Amino acid sequence: MRKVPGLSTVFAAVAVLFTVNAASATPPTGQFSATDHGRVQQATSATVTIPAADNVSSNYAIAPGGDTGWRTGPGDSVIAVFKGAVAIEQAKGCSSQELAAGKAVVVPAGKFRLHNASSEPAEISGVFFNLPIGGPSPLVEGQADPAPACAGFAAAAAGPTGISATDSARGSTGTGTYSIHGHGVGGANTAGTVVHSLEAGKDLFVVTYTFEPGTSTGWLVHTDEMAILTRGTVAIWEGKDGKCEKSEEYHAGQAWAHKPHKHMATVEGNETAVLRIIGFNMRHADPLPVAGSSGDHVDFTQAPPADCPRLR
Repeated sequence: MRKVPGLSTVFAAVAVLFTVNAASATPPTGQFSATDHGRVQQATSATVTIPAADNVSSNYAIAPGGDTGWRTGPGDSVIAVFKGAVAIEQAKGCSSQELAAGKAVVVPAGKFRLHNASSEPAEISGVFFNLPIGGPSPLVEGQADPAPACAGFAAAAAGPTGISATDSARGSTGTGTYSIHGHGVGGANTAGTVVHSLEAGKDLFVVTYTFEPGTSTGWLVHTDEMAILTRGTVAIWEGKDGKCEKSEEYHAGQAWAHKPHKHMATVEGNETAVLRIIGFNMRHADPLPVAGSSGDHVDFTQAPPADCPRLR
């Protein structure tokens, strides 16, 4: 993982890479830092459905021979391999694939198993959707399920072996405060189900931001994303009817999924905010040097909406 400095690096890179017009754009203000967990390429096209439920983002270390046992995911899961390789077996279709470092796939809801059959340790990231509120931590807690009746699939251990979770973030979608309605999955309001279409060949990344009180992102547009707030309070602002309106507000333990749209985020209150972001559908290339691997996830060049002045 890589710690990335905040405002000065971000603004300098934005100015150079996006040719910011200082008279119109509103770059970030305040102090923040980013811990870059990793960036990989989507191996195949797929959709991710994010209903109102618990969601977990965790990083995992899987030792040689490590095994999750068979698990039943109540929703879609995204598995990204940062180091080594893992075998992914799925009961549906009795399918199996090896996922190498630098790649990610979507595992649809259903029974699956992860196994490190190599002699090298593996490091992966998992994002799990539609989980029961307050349920066990995916892959590392609870008993494994019976193996499916698939030829060539050996029965795995009764519980997880050789796997540990770190840097976990958990939050519930559909529990924030919303004041702008009617956008559906195409805009800001995420009280209902959001579906992200992940494109093969595009990149996804995982990053944790630490925002100090008073921080503002400025007006921006980002690619498809999932966000989990583990500490503090964050407000989302939009322009509506010629004024700025607080369209959403989130507290620790809440989460949201956004499609691309123009908005601004601010840290509310006197507590530091800690935010896990999973960004999807970025171009596959060396990342732009803006807040680490997330630079090309966010376009900071957006001008404020008409008659909607900067809040901070």
